[in-house]
Parts: sequence; C-alpha cells; structure tokens
Amino acid sequence: MHIVEKDEGQYDTPADILWATGACLFVRTATYKVVGGLDAGFFAHQEEVDMCWRLRSRGYRLVCVPQSIVYHVGGATLNAESPRKTFLNFRNSLLMLYKNSREADLKHVMRIRFWLDYIAKFLMEGHIQNAKAVYEARKAYHQLKPEYAPKRKENLEKSTLSTIPELMRDSLILVFYLKGKRTFKAIKDRR
Repeated sequence: MHIVEKDEGQYDTPADILWATGACLFVRTATYKVVGGLDAGFFAHQEEVDMCWRLRSRGYRLVCVPQSIVYHVGGATLNAESPRKTFLNFRNSLLMLYKNSREADLKHVMRIRFWLDYIAKFLMEGHIQNAKAVYEARKAYHQLKPEYAPKRKENLEKSTLSTIPELMRDSLILVFYLKGKRTFKAIKDRR
C-alpha cells in the first residue's frame, strides 16, 4: 500500500528529527568522529539511522531544513526486491535497536519486533527468497549480538538524554497500519 500524504505545508518549517537519510545528511567531521561514524558492519542499510540515533542520544540536534534541495538516485546499491536488501534491512535494524534502545525499552521493543518480523515473513511467503532472508537476518542478528554488546554498553554510557523527544514509543508500523494514523500530524501526536 503506497500512500502519499497531501502537502498542506506541514513540512515547510524546519523541525527536529530523529534521523535523516544518508543521501542528504550533513555532519561536522569532528562530531562524526566523536560518535564513531557509520557502523561499517551494517553495510548499505540503516547505518545512518544508527549514527543519527547515537548523535541524538548524546544531545546533538538533527534538524530537517525543508528549503534544501537534494537529488538522489534511490536503490542504486540493491533493488527493492533483492533478498540481500531484505536481509540487510532486517538484520541491521535489529542490531540498531539492540545498540541504541534504553535498557527499560529493549525487551518490549524486541518482543514487538519479533512478531512484526514473523508477520513480514508470513506476508512474503510468495517471495520465498525474501521470506528466507528475514529468517536469516534474525539468525545473523543473534550471532552478532555478543559482538555488539560492547557497542551497546558504550552507547548507553555516552547517552546524555534520558528520553529522545523525536523517538516514538509505539511502533510506527502498528500506528500506521493497525491504528490508521496516516498523516504527519496524527503520527507526531502519538509521540
């Protein structure tokens, strides 16, 4: 289901955000180095979201500037139907959640994520290779988790914010699909 929200000027004002796509993200070199840059273990998917989460949790602001113009060729690394892309998206997002979620939230987040991954795998059954990629991603996550434990510890120790205002407490997928909140305002009001 592709839904395009009607533009009523809701994005015309600069706003604090949790993350920006790497295609249009500018970070000072010194700041990039302080937070450890992009996680090379991620490769091609979710690494900028992970870095932005680290930036935000350490008190840096990320701001969307709507007056900016960015040209980007999307999907140049892997096409949307690629099982490799599915694998990387699922594995890396699990690693990102593990690395950055507060201790109080981690079990709850991972429990919801388990069921969402299971549903995604079920929905992809017509695409056997992508369904298998979800399973393989979860397996790879569990294999890599011990390697990421020190990164998680470091992230939590260096965090300066007890809560990140831009971080939703509900699953965006659940809010969007199950609760029918399909506009920026409705989703923003759920924070």
